[in-house]
Amino acid sequence: MLTLAERFARRVLHATGLRSRHVVTRAGKIHLLEGAGGGSLPPLVILHGFAAHAVCYGGLLKRFQPHVRRVLAPDMPGHGYSDPHRGHAPTAMLDALFDVLDKTLDEPAIVLGNSMGGLGAIRYALARPEKVAGLVLVSPGGAPLPPDEFEAFRGRFRIDTYGQALEFVDDVFAKVPPLLRHPIAHNLKRRFAHPQLKQLMGEISPELMLTPDELARLHMPTLLVWGREEKLLPRAHYRFFVQNLPQHAFIEEFSDFGHIGFMEQPTALTRRVLAFAQHVAVKEAAQLRSTLEEAHDTLRASA
Repeated sequence: MLTLAERFARRVLHATGLRSRHVVTRAGKIHLLEGAGGGSLPPLVILHGFAAHAVCYGGLLKRFQPHVRRVLAPDMPGHGYSDPHRGHAPTAMLDALFDVLDKTLDEPAIVLGNSMGGLGAIRYALARPEKVAGLVLVSPGGAPLPPDEFEAFRGRFRIDTYGQALEFVDDVFAKVPPLLRHPIAHNLKRRFAHPQLKQLMGEISPELMLTPDELARLHMPTLLVWGREEKLLPRAHYRFFVQNLPQHAFIEEFSDFGHIGFMEQPTALTRRVLAFAQHVAVKEAAQLRSTLEEAHDTLRASA
């Protein structure tokens, strides 16, 4: 499914400090982009959206790399350089995500999820709260819809004609680069016709979506970034997150920011996430001081 440009981009990223390797998981071999950082902020994990892959976020990883201790971005099963998915898609996707992060994260990280990656980030944060220092949701998927609306939404990912591919491109960008509109549509039509993606989309059901209770249980610092020009996800998705995320969550709408706003406004997004990471680091330091003080008080009391 990968284009020559995407394959070349992986080589460039590898040559400039982002290592490309595979991690063995229950769902097969999962590809991972990772690199050491040059800063003191917590490690950053990026989880990609449906039909995308880690290389798509390579530019964003490079922006964060000087400021954090480490960057990581896995390819989900059936995406990028990972093995095709095996078994029931949602189980395989989460099993692979949990396995690769469990095996590669050696300290709590900030997990950034875009689109489908937002759903994965939330589920990982709920399952492994000790490994998630902070959660960043950029145009996240996973909001529930009534069955008929869900089917209509899922139908937007069935791209059989070139016209449908052009409409999809127009929906994911706030403003489509004129010279890239047709090349992107051509690649999208080819990618969405792949049997792997068709199978994955067919196995996603309303029962797999998030619940209000799940959002309410997100106790770690959380940032939601939504684009004012979001056209792919229904506005009901935004309302679901706004209404059900805990009160401590930061909720912000960016201008000139569509579904893949990380490509359109990378500087603005990087600055906001780094400010959030600083907030997380300060909170972690305060918690550590409190723990040490409690331990010291306990020792004094027992002396």
